[in-house]
Amino acid sequence: MRLHLIIPVLNEATNLRDLLPFLQAELSGNGRITIADGGSTDDSAAVIAGIPGVRHLQCRQCGRARQMNEAAWQDLDQFDAVYFVHADTRPPRGFYQDIAASIAAGYPVGCYRFKFDQWHPLLAINAFFTRFNGLACRGGDQSLYLSAAAFRALGGFRDMRIMEDYDIIQRTWARAFPFRVMPRSVTVSARKYRANGWLRVQLANLTVFRMYKAGAPQEAMIVKYREMLKPWN
Repeated sequence: MRLHLIIPVLNEATNLRDLLPFLQAELSGNGRITIADGGSTDDSAAVIAGIPGVRHLQCRQCGRARQMNEAAWQDLDQFDAVYFVHADTRPPRGFYQDIAASIAAGYPVGCYRFKFDQWHPLLAINAFFTRFNGLACRGGDQSLYLSAAAFRALGGFRDMRIMEDYDIIQRTWARAFPFRVMPRSVTVSARKYRANGWLRVQLANLTVFRMYKAGAPQEAMIVKYREMLKPWN
């Protein structure tokens, strides 16, 4: 199986330094890693250049959905599956084998559970619920794989500035593609919680999720999220 691993970034040099060597070693020549860059002004380009074989795509437009789409649609025919990973997320060892086995078992779309890079009882509650296959338990931090055929049939991500991962999962279910939550966890940075506190992040997530379900405009959700949380990068 040829896997295209895509990481959308904007000023994520610090995370990429540790993440890229790990991903490249795990992928072990069974595909390609593309950094879909929305216009970084930090040292991302130098970090990427230091890892042979990693493609640095300077995207035409910033925005995670746009960046992921631009990278995925290019050369889609050369790959059997696409795998979207956030820069502050580390998949488990053996992720390539997990995805290959899951697709072979009849699940063209899926994700992992997650755990945080620090332990706290309230963060452990968040992590526990990611084992359930419900929309409120999902999110881009869990990383998402799609077979090339499924990505093509869904038309990729919609041109959304927020909640694009929820939207594509909903469309996956609407098309009756079998979806699997794989029984292992990615490790996610708790930086947003360290900067804002558990309760504030939970309230912001719940507020924006309810707005999304009610059909709120994209800009309104973005404004509300920025009102409720301070930057965490």
